Amino acid sequence: MKLSMLTTALAMTAIATSPALAQNAEHLKILVETRECQRCELAGASAPNANLRGAFLDVTDLRRSVMNGVDLVGATLFYVDFRNANLMGADLRNTYAINGDFIRANLMGANGRNSRWKFADFTEADLRRTNLVDAELVYAKFVRADLRDASLRYASLYRADLRNADLRGADLYRADLTEADLTGVDLSQTNLCRAIMPDGQISFQGCLLPRSR
Repeated sequence: MKLSMLTTALAMTAIATSPALAQNAEHLKILVETRECQRCELAGASAPNANLRGAFLDVTDLRRSVMNGVDLVGATLFYVDFRNANLMGADLRNTYAINGDFIRANLMGANGRNSRWKFADFTEADLRRTNLVDAELVYAKFVRADLRDASLRYASLYRADLRNADLRGADLYRADLTEADLTGVDLSQTNLCRAIMPDGQISFQGCLLPRSR
């Protein structure tokens, strides 16, 4: 019995001190302290409510990370992998991202106002009640994404892929949907007032009509 317990303890110690986990912890320490990380391995890392304002992340693996409430205002994110990450309530205002991978990430209630996310992939992501006002989302993928009650006022969605996305209750006032793919999208409950539709036409769906005298 004692030998078995000793063997188990040694195995757990070996796992806890494995190079991969040690590297993960060291990279997280660097990120939090310097707000800069290049080619960091942070899969599964936990940093809720961390202050990463103005951070620079380049080719960083943050899959399955727990970063709800994180402050990334003004951050630069190049090829960052947020697949299945928890970014609920994160402050992402004025961030600049190239080829960000947000597949199946939880961004519910996040604030991405005035951000520039080019070629981002939000396939099957939870974007309910997100603030994406005036966000640049050109060529972004929102396939089967949940955008219910999201605010996309003035957002640029040029050539965005929104196939089968859920836009019920979303606000796309004056959004630019030029050449966007809206296949399978139910827009009957979406505010499209003065939005530019994929065919270049201006929509008046949801606009308040002037009161008759």
